[in-house]
Amino acid sequence: MRITKVPMLVAVFAIAAVGCSTDDGALTATAAKPPLAYVRYVNALPDTQNTTVRWIDYLEFTPQSFADVPYRGVGQGLYQGLKAGSRQFRIFNSDAVDFSTAGNTAVLSEQTLTFEANKYYTILFTGYARNGSKKVVLLEDAVPSPGSNIAVRVLNANTGLGSIDAYKTAGVGDAITGSPAFAAVAEQKYSAYITAAPAAFAIRATAAGNAANILASGAAPAGKTGSTSEDPIGGAGVAGTVMTAMVFPASVSGSKAASSTTPTVVYVVDKQPPRTTSP
Repeated sequence: MRITKVPMLVAVFAIAAVGCSTDDGALTATAAKPPLAYVRYVNALPDTQNTTVRWIDYLEFTPQSFADVPYRGVGQGLYQGLKAGSRQFRIFNSDAVDFSTAGNTAVLSEQTLTFEANKYYTILFTGYARNGSKKVVLLEDAVPSPGSNIAVRVLNANTGLGSIDAYKTAGVGDAITGSPAFAAVAEQKYSAYITAAPAAFAIRATAAGNAANILASGAAPAGKTGSTSEDPIGGAGVAGTVMTAMVFPASVSGSKAASSTTPTVVYVVDKQPPRTTSP
């Protein structure tokens, strides 16, 4: 199984492998690669367009910045590796119009969080920047292996929607019937994963306990099957895919957040299907 991540640490590791030199030019011993955790960043602030994450404790074994991540966006590279343990970072507003700030110097949050080795995490920046409710929520991602099925869960990504129910339907416009596949998902929380045979589907989110109050609907990406020359791309129709349907509220009117007049469902692949090419 392939967790979706990009090897952003290659350059840093290469530098560490070379090490330092003595006065006569001889190389000193190199530092061993430490245990790593893996993180991704989701911008869930409906009143701020772009945010940037910078790690400020040290450079070695640290991901590149998640730069200019828009509302409802996931940082570049999805999961990136970082040295496990207590780590410090800042989140900046990278849109100069908001808050009348020149450049990307407005610090929206500074955090020190602990990451365990060999675990995967989502850093969710949520709430509202302008009313003081913004906060960072650290979510651990225990990603399953669905075998010949797919696995999907729901993230209620912000405040303001309250708890939600989510229904899994064949199409984005299909009527909601029966019990929700994901019931009473609290704000800033994941549901449990469910598994299903690979097939097109949509998630339709409603207010908890009120199927008539449809908040948002979104069709899952189809994905692409692999071949001996090309690895598969995760999606609803590709066995082995694990994904999260993230439910976001509408953006704030008059803000720089990407326009969305109603709540929105956005999908992110948590784990790619098995490779079909040779390693």
